[in-house]
Amino acid sequence: MKTVTVLIVLLGIIINFQPASAIGIGISPSEITIDNVLKGNEAERSITIFNTGSETTNFTLSSSGDVCKWVTFYDPDDPATNITTISIPGQEKRAVIINIRIPEDTLNAKYIGSIDIRSIPVAINSNGMGQQLIIGASSTIKLIVTGNQTVKGVVTAIVIEDTEPGYPIKIKTIFKNEGNVIAIPGIDVIIHQGNNDIFSFTNDEVSVKPTITEPIIAKWSTTTANLPGEYTAKVTVVLDEQILRSDDIPFEILPTGTLTRHGNLTDILIDDIPAIGTLLKVKSYFENNGLIETSAKFTAEVYKDGNLIDTITSDELVVEKNEEIELVSYLKIEDPGDYKIEGKVIYDKKETPVKELSFEIPVESTPGFGSIFTLIIILIFSRFYDIR
Repeated sequence: MKTVTVLIVLLGIIINFQPASAIGIGISPSEITIDNVLKGNEAERSITIFNTGSETTNFTLSSSGDVCKWVTFYDPDDPATNITTISIPGQEKRAVIINIRIPEDTLNAKYIGSIDIRSIPVAINSNGMGQQLIIGASSTIKLIVTGNQTVKGVVTAIVIEDTEPGYPIKIKTIFKNEGNVIAIPGIDVIIHQGNNDIFSFTNDEVSVKPTITEPIIAKWSTTTANLPGEYTAKVTVVLDEQILRSDDIPFEILPTGTLTRHGNLTDILIDDIPAIGTLLKVKSYFENNGLIETSAKFTAEVYKDGNLIDTITSDELVVEKNEEIELVSYLKIEDPGDYKIEGKVIYDKKETPVKELSFEIPVESTPGFGSIFTLIIILIFSRFYDIR
């Protein structure tokens, strides 16, 4: 009986063992310094978290020290939603936006705290297995809070690209906020054709946070009535009633079809195998590597065990040139089986080559199988030693 007890203990140790090398973490930069932050305002920075381990790990995001009540975290792809955790696959990294909001009644002083990242231990499952080791990393943050308001900015570039009738002219102004308060520069645009002023407008809706460099896009929506030819845009950037820059920039409206349209369906992905009776989120990625923006939508045929059972389609979205976009569609999973999605992206009356994604929806297994398997091993060992 003693031998069987020892075997059970050893088996438990083996099941619960999790090598430390399976998880690891890094953070960059290791120190953040922000000077001259105005009380009642906010500053923004980005950190990168590295999962140096081999497995997907969930991490908590928090702050401590003087700044513990001032910091919130955001995903760069969803800057409107506060996050407190992040999941990072093994050997990969993720960027996180840090927003620091300084209360109105803060004293002018130097404040020191830290950004703290910690792994979340995995709960013990029915097999007695799970990750228990907690690891972490921190980045020091130093703030100098001031009551002096500075409105200051610089325009590093103004760029206009050619287009075709019916597509917008985009005036891209690269603006850097060098002050310590939110800046709202005004972009005044006058469109000339020859000696005639044909359109004018102002873009003053973009807020730029302190220390941030932001591309501000002002658009002139052309129509098919705008004739191909040479044009000039007089672009004037104004901040706090001061002219930062004023340029006359030539551009062309080209004949329809001049700019090539081309795009690729780069991938079709699913996050997890869903339970039967739930929706499967299908994510397709379209890359616009043509010379003009285009509208794109994903459409696919769905096969189960070789038979066509459904079609799925995403919303149609506009994709800027040299950008990649995620197109999302949904599939209701009704039965187990071998599934295949054959999909393509339709854009500007063109189609990408078809890509395939295959996956299996298994028959739902009996709960507690792992525990039953462990019990079988124990009984085998027990029987073996009884025989001896």
